[in-house]
Amino acid sequence: MGDEEALFRRHHAELRRAVRHVVNASPELVEDACQIAWTQLLRNQPRRESVFGWLRQVAIHEAYRLSRIERRELRLDLLPGDRQRAIRDGFDLDNSVRAREALRLLASLPEKQRRDYALHAAGFTYKEIAELSGRTRTNVDKTLDRARARIRLERLRAHPGARGAK
Repeated sequence: MGDEEALFRRHHAELRRAVRHVVNASPELVEDACQIAWTQLLRNQPRRESVFGWLRQVAIHEAYRLSRIERRELRLDLLPGDRQRAIRDGFDLDNSVRAREALRLLASLPEKQRRDYALHAAGFTYKEIAELSGRTRTNVDKTLDRARARIRLERLRAHPGARGAK
């Protein structure tokens, strides 16, 4: 339509603020989501009378999508031998013990429960897990319920006095 530059100048700063207000994410991720929304505007040419609302919804959707992807990525920059960096970044013995306990509990699950639970913990939705495994969303839901129940039981067995502890 030719008015995209004027729309960008008028709405971009407000769009970033609106997305930051809704989505708890880094400024870089919010900026990426907004840029994707502007690209979609060029491709789809939505009605101009509701263009800001359209941009806002697209950018928020993209920010959530990018957040899910970011949560899936493993943080590999901390090597075990880099003690000063580990201390500076907040590593402590309690976190290490909790992580080992979580891995032990995960390893104790049957294979299907372990795979689904790990994917869910990595940020995949029930729908995405169902698509990856070729099962229904309901089946994934039941598998994850069983995994959670088994983990609760294992925690109670390991720490009988900590009934409500997570």
